Amino acid sequence: MTEAVRAHDGTETTGPAVERAHFGGFEILRAMAALMVVVHHAGSYAGPARTGHLYTLTSVMDSGVAVFFVLSGFLIYRPFVAAHVAGRPAQRTLSFWWRRVLRIVPAYWVALTFFWLLGAYTFGHDWWKYYLFLQIYSRYTILGGIVQAWSLCTEMTFYLLIPVWAVAIGLVARRAPSARARALWHLVGCAGLWLLGLAARVAIDVWWPSQRAIAFTWLPTNLDLFATGMALAAVSVWAANDAGLRARLDRIASWAEPWWAAAVLLFLWYAYRVGPVSFETGYTGWFWHRRQITLGLFTVLLMVPAVFGAQDRGPVRRTWSWRPIVWIGSVSYGIYLWHFDWMKRSIQSFGAFGEEKWPGWVHTPPGNSNFWYLLTVGLVFGAAFAAASWYLLERPLQRFKSLVGGPSRRPGPPPPAGIREQADQAKA
Repeated sequence: MTEAVRAHDGTETTGPAVERAHFGGFEILRAMAALMVVVHHAGSYAGPARTGHLYTLTSVMDSGVAVFFVLSGFLIYRPFVAAHVAGRPAQRTLSFWWRRVLRIVPAYWVALTFFWLLGAYTFGHDWWKYYLFLQIYSRYTILGGIVQAWSLCTEMTFYLLIPVWAVAIGLVARRAPSARARALWHLVGCAGLWLLGLAARVAIDVWWPSQRAIAFTWLPTNLDLFATGMALAAVSVWAANDAGLRARLDRIASWAEPWWAAAVLLFLWYAYRVGPVSFETGYTGWFWHRRQITLGLFTVLLMVPAVFGAQDRGPVRRTWSWRPIVWIGSVSYGIYLWHFDWMKRSIQSFGAFGEEKWPGWVHTPPGNSNFWYLLTVGLVFGAAFAAASWYLLERPLQRFKSLVGGPSRRPGPPPPAGIREQADQAKA
């Protein structure tokens, strides 16, 4: 496939002796998703008066989380599909889970503990819920600790599900007579997951409306976002085994600019015609479904040129190899973890009885702070602590990724240095 650089680092390999397709354009999507969340928090904490005309746009930038979900569905599921289509054994479940834990948990625990010691929040008797990714199942803890970490709870639940789901689909798909038929079975499975996400939202809306305020964080109500990325992964594997389909898809995605222009227009329509959720009523009805469908389509429009087409064509694709973009994508998980509590720390905070919790760096309360100031704090401090987390913790820990379940592949010949550098930065 012309869009994929074949890397030998084994970061997310599933079979015993297989090269991994690396999608270099995904780094800019990770960077974009993380920055969207930072902008959203700056706008929401500054308030409409201090954010001005940008407030409507910043209010829907929380959709960066949806981008992460779709990306995760693609990157996590594609190796399983590739193994099944090729007739190879997929990655061992324990090995998969260990790699996910190693990638997500230590960095999160460090950030969570750091801000707790700093006095940013208290845990009480529920401290264990935050460390075990269980806070989203109670209205009293859902937005405690690191607020945005609710999405990590959703991701961790997805990681528990996906090897089991892949095994179930694989049992059916492996009986198919051709690679195309096996890929189609995975697409059918993705369609089933997508419908389950729709059904879960309907069920919450009709039979359990009291839980709408927290159910938007649960995996069942977000299954369609993950399934959207999974379906694109299945198509990419199918195309890798079908020269005719690959040529057609590469031709359709030959230029990235129209795809990204369509994504921008769709997002602007969503921001100004649909708008953010009202937490007074919660996620409900057609609004909820339309949000998920729109954000899933928005992310696919961004992803298609990174999956298909010649990757050296046009200015959009050329930005994907720009080192600052690649670097931000590499440390995006840390930016996501660290930015918001530094924003909150930078301004005055008061307790329930009006007592000052900390003075802040400027004496303005939430809702009356300068948007650009908060955005600068989030970006600068988020990036600084993300870099420390990446270089001192996250990247060194990857040396232990084969500690459980053994190596997922036999060593292969080393790629050229430039490709190896890109591959080393690839993260699911």
